[in-house]
Formats: sequence, structure tokens, C-alpha cells
Amino acid sequence: MRKFKHSGATGDIVFSLPAIRAKGGGVLYITMEHKQRAQSIAKLIRTQPYIFGCYVIDKAPDDCIDLDRFRLFAGHHNNLIGAHYRALALPFTPEAFEPWLHVPPIAEPPTWEGSYSVINYTTNYMDPAFDWKAEVDYLLTISERVLFVGYEGEYDLFQERFNTAAVFHECDFEEAATLIKYATMFTGCYSAMATIAQGIGNPMRLVQAPGHTCSTLFATRETVINV
Repeated sequence: MRKFKHSGATGDIVFSLPAIRAKGGGVLYITMEHKQRAQSIAKLIRTQPYIFGCYVIDKAPDDCIDLDRFRLFAGHHNNLIGAHYRALALPFTPEAFEPWLHVPPIAEPPTWEGSYSVINYTTNYMDPAFDWKAEVDYLLTISERVLFVGYEGEYDLFQERFNTAAVFHECDFEEAATLIKYATMFTGCYSAMATIAQGIGNPMRLVQAPGHTCSTLFATRETVINV
């Protein structure tokens, strides 16, 4: 069985999964320093049908395929899935863009007494000119609530800057994936949450950072809303 290792960041690990799938799957060892984030993303990764084990560890076995080699091919205008494919010498075909994150079905999808959208905002790769309050107001025209997923400190900063009707919802990456799967819409800037949304394959709205396009798939299910 193939073994893979990746040191992060979280979104980069999620973007490595199509390449692991293309290689026939295997065991993934995560060696990123932020162990809490690593454990949270590992919980989601373990649910994928092509992952046969996912471990957070200080040092991976010596016989692992090194997914960190993607950085040799990454840049601000390179697709990160493509970078992982090039690092593993895989042909970069349209199948690479097919949804790669499986969300286990649940008996009762979350509704919170009505429809909802999900929003995520981080200070990484932020567009300072984008009007997030207007975006929340728009999401409230297509759903009854807007849930903010991410860290509480990010939400506090978001509300301090934009004073929106979005409601903070604390969750790990696995629960966030379920929320995004059943949401009316997801809006986010470049972040692990946006990467998860892209991996699930639902329609989404991406706030692109100025001069930074490496994460986007430019797939039909994704709309870049600030260009």
C-alpha cells in the first residue's frame, strides 16, 4: 500500500487529495506543526474512500511519497492541484478537477429551522476592497440564515469590520464539510474552508485575493465574485 506524507498547510493537504486518489489511494501521514488543526483535518480525510489511514505524526516513515514536493511547482498563478500532480509525475487530466471530498450522508441534513448559507473569512489572501456586509446581505436573499465557520477570533474581527447578520458556528473541519455540503451557498476567500468547498463540488462564491490565483480551480461550479 502506498504511503504519503504532507507537512501542510491545511488547505494544501486538501489540495493533495486528488493526486493521492489518482495514484490509487493510500495512507497519509500529516507532519504539520499545528497539531490541533492537523487532527481536525485528519478526521475529515479519514472519511475518504481512497484514504486507508491518516495519521498525525512528528516524523513520517522513510518510504513515504513526499507530497511536499508540490512546492517546487507552486506559485501565485499556478493551480495547486496541478502542482501536486506535477510533483508525482501524473498526467494532469480533467478528472483531476472532479469533486474529491466525500461527505458521508446523514439522515437529517442541518436546517436550523430553514435554509442557510455558509461564509468564511480569514486575514490570509484577503481583498481589502471587498464588501462582506453586502455579501452577507445577498446570501440572506437566497437563504434564511448565514453561518460563519472558522475561528471565533476571525468572526470577532469580521463583525468588528463589517457588522453583519452572520452567526458564528463553532465546528471542526468534518462538521464544516457537512454544513457546506447541505448549504444553499458557500462564500469564502482563500482558506482551508474554501478548499473543502471546492473539493465537495457544490456551487460556491470565491473572493479572490488581488494578484493571487493559485488555489482556484476555475471550475464551472465556482464563481469568482470580485473581478
